[in-house]
Amino acid sequence: MTNSHIWSAVTRQAECWAALPLVQEFAKQLPRNASTRTAGVPGYLQALQASGAQIAATPLRLTGLVSGFSELVKSFDVPYDESDLQRWLQMAGQVEISHRETVAWLRSRMPGYPQLPAPQLAPGTPLTTVEFTYRLSWGEQERAQGLQLQDVPSGIARRLGANASQAHDLGEAARALASTLRSSEEWLRLGVARSALGAADREALRDTRARVRERLSPSMIDAHEPRRALPRHDYRCAVLKEELDALTGQAREFADAFDAADELVELAASDVFGQLAIYGFPVNLGRVAEIDLEPGATQYASFTLPGDTWLEPGCLIRIDDSLIADTMLMVGGSFSFGSTSRTRVRVRVLPGTSSVW
Repeated sequence: MTNSHIWSAVTRQAECWAALPLVQEFAKQLPRNASTRTAGVPGYLQALQASGAQIAATPLRLTGLVSGFSELVKSFDVPYDESDLQRWLQMAGQVEISHRETVAWLRSRMPGYPQLPAPQLAPGTPLTTVEFTYRLSWGEQERAQGLQLQDVPSGIARRLGANASQAHDLGEAARALASTLRSSEEWLRLGVARSALGAADREALRDTRARVRERLSPSMIDAHEPRRALPRHDYRCAVLKEELDALTGQAREFADAFDAADELVELAASDVFGQLAIYGFPVNLGRVAEIDLEPGATQYASFTLPGDTWLEPGCLIRIDDSLIADTMLMVGGSFSFGSTSRTRVRVRVLPGTSSVW
């Protein structure tokens, strides 16, 4: 199965979600879709974006960002109606729960699920914490729900207000995406790595999970940083990396394979899916300047935008240049002033998308 099959399946699922009235009503208040960003719910969300919350990058999982950055909005003096904001947040909550449950169901198709001895799933890691995290976290009881026994994600259609035809389409789209993930290089690698684990490898993984759990206990996190969310998150990441780097042999291969398999789900079924479902097809920039390709297995690049073009992190981009034929996901940017101002963006190239979008 090629990457293009995954992107085609993601596109199909995004089209099903985008057709739902609840999703449409939720999406139209997001700043990128709204007619104005200076007042009302769009203005409030734009102030959050300006405060550092990645509202545009993760439109299907932003309720935590709204809560975490809400105090910073006060300094922007944005006029909005609290009752309108609460109604929108209720919609956002329904959309996010549905999205997270769909991702959980997709993860339940992983090789070996629910028996996954990955240290990354120990309590307190960026994937399991109930606090702020940039990652798409696994629910505390997610692997105890028997999701692997469900034919389709249950309850999603009802929560999203889908009619019978739409519910059927949602189920078929989820099954199609799961099928492409099962055939992906990353998931096949995870299956092989799991089968190759010996008794000593499993013991090494158990010991690592135990150390991670101890080092990332609430008391240890508080001792490092009692309050600020970002330093607490960074500490979780640093501790986990240190413990994973100490693994060797098949235990290390399993941990690395799990990372790749889970990151594929997050990238395809959340990051890219969310952009397509909420904002539509990629932005075509035409010609850009000063393209720099970064070395590495995962291809990143940076380039300068034309004129006064401004983009928000998380958006999907296409350019008119044979050097990068595939669609890209914007992951960062910078703006510089001088005799002439310019905007540079950093992107992740999505292999296999040139034939899809």
